[in-house]
Amino acid sequence: MNHFNTKLKFISAGIVLVLFIILITGIFGRETKTNDRKPAEVKSAKTEISSFPTNDSPTPPPTSSISNDKEFAQIVKVVDGDTITVSLNGKNETIRVIGINTPETVDPRKTVECFGLEASNKAKEYFKDKEYRVWLEEDKTQGGRDKYQRLLRYVFTDKGTQDYGLMMISEGYAYEYTYSTPYKYQTSYRRAQGKAESEKLGLWADGACNGSTSQVAGSSTSQVGSSSKAIEGDKDCKDFATQKEAQDFFISHGGPASDSHKLDQDKDGVACESLP
Repeated sequence: MNHFNTKLKFISAGIVLVLFIILITGIFGRETKTNDRKPAEVKSAKTEISSFPTNDSPTPPPTSSISNDKEFAQIVKVVDGDTITVSLNGKNETIRVIGINTPETVDPRKTVECFGLEASNKAKEYFKDKEYRVWLEEDKTQGGRDKYQRLLRYVFTDKGTQDYGLMMISEGYAYEYTYSTPYKYQTSYRRAQGKAESEKLGLWADGACNGSTSQVAGSSTSQVGSSSKAIEGDKDCKDFATQKEAQDFFISHGGPASDSHKLDQDKDGVACESLP
């Protein structure tokens, strides 16, 4: 009987020991799992905090967008201050810039007009600096092409944000030019010309032309423009069939800086505005 009781005590003690071991294992196991999970939870919490925007975060600058009404082209050749040749949709096109006129430099039938070379060189320098990348804008009021089949377009650089024509007028390299009907940017172009003229910039500067043109385009023979009036006789608006014809004559004889024939009565750079 005593032997049986002793054996029962050993069995009971064994059971208690096993239960104690299981209990201890369970406690330490949970602590280990808890400790293993904490770094991930802390890391996740830090990530959530760091990614949440605060008022101290800098606002990114707005990105410039290209207007849908402008078409990208690559310049192939700068003809002069108001005419360029571009590669557009797989073919070369000559572009006549709307709203500006620069003195003639390339027509062999005409003299190299006052400030023409300066305007042409300015255009070449400007477009080179812009990597010959331009954006073209059409104006429905001016028609798609002129009588020479040149595309009529406004020319922009810097992803369509900088108006080349406006720049040329503002710095005194071009006149504002209205062919027959008002165009989209006419008001700002005329305002820019008035400012350039009042500040005597470029071709508006005192002594910029000295009353003469340089030479026949493509030749080395000088022709003094001041003598042309005596040869051709005095001109007035009734001597021209169209405003463009009068304007071409006006520009070829010194433009606003000279106007020896008094074709620009209101001094806005546009001759014989009453003509068709």
